[in-house]
Amino acid sequence: MQAALGADRWRRIGLIAGGIALAAAALWFAAHIPRTIAIFLTAAFIAFGVRPVSARLERRMPKPLAISIVFFGLLLVIAIFLVIVVPLTISQTQLLATNIPSYATTAQAWLNGVQNDLDQYFPTLKLPVYGLNVGKIGGAQMSGIVSGALASIGAIALNTATGLFIAFSSIVLSFFFLLNDSQIAESFTALFPARKRQTAQKLVAEITEVFGSYISGQVIVSAITGAVIAIATAIIGFKFSLIIGLISAVAYAIPILGMLIAELIAIPMCAPQGLGMIVWVQVIMFGMARISDNVLVPKIMGKSVGVSPIGAMFAVFAGGELFGIPGLILGIPAAALIKILWRYFMAPWITGQLEKS
Repeated sequence: MQAALGADRWRRIGLIAGGIALAAAALWFAAHIPRTIAIFLTAAFIAFGVRPVSARLERRMPKPLAISIVFFGLLLVIAIFLVIVVPLTISQTQLLATNIPSYATTAQAWLNGVQNDLDQYFPTLKLPVYGLNVGKIGGAQMSGIVSGALASIGAIALNTATGLFIAFSSIVLSFFFLLNDSQIAESFTALFPARKRQTAQKLVAEITEVFGSYISGQVIVSAITGAVIAIATAIIGFKFSLIIGLISAVAYAIPILGMLIAELIAIPMCAPQGLGMIVWVQVIMFGMARISDNVLVPKIMGKSVGVSPIGAMFAVFAGGELFGIPGLILGIPAAALIKILWRYFMAPWITGQLEKS
């Protein structure tokens, strides 16, 4: 009896060691093919995001036709973005770069005003005010700053081209993911013992629903938020409305901190157009964020991913610390995935151990 228990224990140790070695080998292999991993992960997120839309269309038409319509619409949106939005963004970025000297002058004037007010109203307080002294910066140095900013546009363009290649490859791959989603799900469930395959099917369905609803809803809400902010700030005459709209769209996808960071970024961009522009842009961004929170999110995203507010905050901060911006954006759905996996695997095991004891 004891020999059987000892053999079973060693078998479990061997399985655990083999799993750890396999995971280490997989991580090593993934670290040497980052672009391929990026393409497959991006394709998976695209497939998750468009799955709710294609599922609705599949109720009225054949699956291949529904998926083709969804991806035609996606490619049309991307084409419009490349033809209209990208050139305007580059133009505004160049304008922003060439206005760096006026930004520095405005900042210096503000700092001088703050220092004068402190000296006038609090003469006994010798508070140090540090700032940028434009007078000490020569023309050559300022030209170097502007040239460096303009040169960085080339690097941005190169990175954009690389990103577009990854995006196009991911779109093509995600099309095949959706077209063969049943076969992919069956391959996944085949990894489980026969008695656990029905549970595995439920797991796949729940993960697909949670990720699909979250990703598609977040993209739509973020796009609407950024577009409204860009249009509204353009109406009031803000010179960099498109840039701040794009920043807001990305920032809104980052829970809790995103829009606060976007509003802080907008302040120096508005400064050359005066205090009134700063106030109006801040009002527009704050107001649109609240509309999105209280109107768009409940209507478009529907039910929550099932993560408590404290869990969501922890997921956002931990994801940002570990993985940067992607971790901030995907922290909440990752926490939802961990919760699902815990409910399907760890909770039954812990319950079984408690019942044995």
